[in-house]
Amino acid sequence: MEWQQIIEFLGGATVFGGVVAFLGKTAIDAYVIGRVESYKAELQRLTTEHSVRFQRLHSERAEVIKEFYAKFVQLDETLHSTLRAFQQVGEPVLKDKVAQLADQFNGLRTFYLPRRIFFAEPLCTLIDSILDIAKGIFFDITTYEVDPQSPEYVDNREALRERRDYWEKARSIHKEEFAQVRAQLETQFRALLGIEV
Repeated sequence: MEWQQIIEFLGGATVFGGVVAFLGKTAIDAYVIGRVESYKAELQRLTTEHSVRFQRLHSERAEVIKEFYAKFVQLDETLHSTLRAFQQVGEPVLKDKVAQLADQFNGLRTFYLPRRIFFAEPLCTLIDSILDIAKGIFFDITTYEVDPQSPEYVDNREALRERRDYWEKARSIHKEEFAQVRAQLETQFRALLGIEV
C-alpha cells in the first residue's frame, strides 16, 4: 500500500503542479498582454499627440510663410516701381516711393525676426541675405538726393552723374541678385509647404 499511496501522492502532486504551472503561465501571459496593450495605447496616444503638434506647427509655419511672402512681394514690387528708369505719369513721386520702401523693408524685417525660429538655418541665411540686398539697394538710392530734378543738381552735374551711377548699380542688383534670391526663396517655401515643383 505504501507504493500505491506514493503513486497517488505523486500523481496528485503532479496534477497540482500542472494546475499551478498552468495558472502561473496564464497569469504571466495575461500580465504581459496587459502590459503590451498598455504600451500600444500609450504609443498611440503619443503618436496622435505628436501628429497634432506637427499639424499645428505646419499650419503656423504656413501662415508665417504666407504673411512673409506677401510682405516680401510688396517690397519687391515697390523696388521695381522705384527703380524703373522712367516713371509713369500719375505715379507717386520718387520721394514717396522711397519712403514707402523704408516702411515696407522695416515691416518685413520686424515681422521676420521674431519668427526666425520657424525656419531651418539655411533658409534663415537666405532671408537674411534678401534683407541685406534690399538694405544695400535702399542705401544706394538714398546716397544722393532722390529726385533727379532737385535744385541740388542744377549746378552740380557731377553729383547728378554719381546719383545716376548709384541708381544703375541698384537696378542691376535688383534685376540679378534680388531676382535670384527671390527664386530660391520661392523654391524653399514651396518645399516647406509640400508643393511639388
